[in-house]
Amino acid sequence: MNKRILTIALLLSSIVTISTAQLNISGELRSRGIVDHGFKVPVLKDTDAKAYFDQRTRIKFDYSKDRYSTCITLQDARMWGGDDIVNKVGAFGNSSSFGLYEAWVKLNINDQSSLKVGRQEWNYDDMRILSFRDWLTAGQSYDGLLYELKSGKSKLEIGLSYNNDGNRQGIPDNSDWDPLKLKTMNFVRWHRMLGQKTNIAAIATLSGKMDTTKDNLLATGTHGINLLHNYGKKGTDGFLMRASAYYQHGTDVNRGSDNSYKSISAYLISFEAGLRTLNKKLELKAGAEIISGHDYKNTDGDYNNTRHTFDMQYSAILPYYGGNMNHFVFQESYKLGTKSGAYFDPYIKAKYRYSKKGFVEAAFFLPYLTSDVRAHTAIDPVTKKPTGGEVDENGNPVFWKGNLGQYFDVKTVYQLSPDINLKAGFSYGAITDIKNQMVYGYKDAANKELYEAGHNYFGWIMLTVKPKFL
Repeated sequence: MNKRILTIALLLSSIVTISTAQLNISGELRSRGIVDHGFKVPVLKDTDAKAYFDQRTRIKFDYSKDRYSTCITLQDARMWGGDDIVNKVGAFGNSSSFGLYEAWVKLNINDQSSLKVGRQEWNYDDMRILSFRDWLTAGQSYDGLLYELKSGKSKLEIGLSYNNDGNRQGIPDNSDWDPLKLKTMNFVRWHRMLGQKTNIAAIATLSGKMDTTKDNLLATGTHGINLLHNYGKKGTDGFLMRASAYYQHGTDVNRGSDNSYKSISAYLISFEAGLRTLNKKLELKAGAEIISGHDYKNTDGDYNNTRHTFDMQYSAILPYYGGNMNHFVFQESYKLGTKSGAYFDPYIKAKYRYSKKGFVEAAFFLPYLTSDVRAHTAIDPVTKKPTGGEVDENGNPVFWKGNLGQYFDVKTVYQLSPDINLKAGFSYGAITDIKNQMVYGYKDAANKELYEAGHNYFGWIMLTVKPKFL
């Protein structure tokens, strides 16, 4: 009997503790099946498709009490069958799949301001600069500090981060630091509501990469503005619009012909407008994005010692840049981009909500190369870099410019229950001769015979369950 009384007393004390300090335990189990035939890199004819599954498993602990709150999210992100701890009779685990996605404490300074410290999500506006990249199996989080100040309809946010390599004893060691990895990311963002359906945001970031050969921190500034009208939960029937513009400057980690670091001057502009109707069931939108790039015909010395491509940094990539085939997500790449050329991508989108639980959405993209890019004839099998500048019958250099392909996406989402979500999508991309030659070169350079392109498609289905354990 005394044991029962003790157990009841412990339960009552636990209830009292939870009532004064709110604890939530939730999870996420996301499984995704994919068929890939040309995702990211266009394929040639007779190339086999790849089929695979990946999975994300998270358990999240949220705790709040008095003047602070905390969040810890444990995560396992894996490819099915990707275990590296195995023997002949089975698989026992993956040494690199488990990690810490979030671990932060938020101090409430007063009713208007707070300070969040630790690993956290930074996901803002159109996600062109800072994003949680939720499509990725592991997602994207940031180690840093975030200060927030609210005043009426306005909000100010200041984020700071500084990264190092090191060991578990807390000793930094940057001898193997990747110069393409961001050493620091800092930002100031101001956001304000303009009425019930319109909001504006301005963001200024200062990021840095490290040239390990000289131990130099090279800074890049990216500054932009976002305007949003009639989007989100408060959206109604009628006109809707989204616009954003960013300018990027600073010092590049790569060197120019004079052996000094290249300067940076690049921009990204995006615009979308449309109509929502039929009691918010139907949306029709059209838009375009414009990204600066290098003009290979320009021989000016200062111009060629300047990087004109826009660094995507931590931006979302799947919804943009030609759609879900991801053929243009790394601008400087000849495989995954435009070989540093300028980019123009007009598109149209349609979305229909067939019930309160589900909708279907389709998009069509028509990307263009808008600056002159030097044509190459082959890809070196050893270095994997373009080689052999193409010339015409008069010995003059040949440049690419024009349409890069036609791309189509369709996606459906259905909410089976408040905790269960089912999504599926299919994408198709038909590349032009410019993109074909850019990725593969000529099969026969003497006769200017291209490789025969295959059909590029990408299909997926994803089940997400988010249980609330406590």
